Amino acid sequence: MKLLVAWATRQGSTRASAVVLARALSALPGIEAEERDAARVGSRDFAAYDGFVVGSSIAAGMWKGSAKRLVAKLGKAGKPVAVFASAGGVMTGRKPGSAPDAPPEGSIAERQAQAVKLYVDPVLAKLGVTPVAKSAFGGRMTMFGKVQFDSWDAAPVEAWAPGLAKAFGAK
Repeated sequence: MKLLVAWATRQGSTRASAVVLARALSALPGIEAEERDAARVGSRDFAAYDGFVVGSSIAAGMWKGSAKRLVAKLGKAGKPVAVFASAGGVMTGRKPGSAPDAPPEGSIAERQAQAVKLYVDPVLAKLGVTPVAKSAFGGRMTMFGKVQFDSWDAAPVEAWAPGLAKAFGAK
């Protein structure tokens, strides 16, 4: 099975997740995965892959345009697609305005579910696309050259790979 993990990023976390995910998927038996910038994936690439994973960074509650357009095209083409968002703010587990050293609220799974509900589900509903799987991971935000938060972690990305492979029908 050949999968393409496409990413659209602002701060680099979504690309980092795509790289980790492609490596984790490729380490599973019978799967070959690679990653690429979503802006560089066209309709001509659709026949070359058995499935697609599309990740987008989230800024001001919005997806990057290239990821959103790619998911829409894949949906119209009837291609199997999974999606993820880099929702760094939600994944910190801290409310906006809380102290930087405030303990995070909720488990990783609860934060992922919240991020999917806030940032993934509305986009998929608007596009009319039903993915084989969906998730959310951490990210990073900088403002005026200063890191506001960095909640990216490779472990949840790696942990998603086996279930994702099964969602695409891998044995």
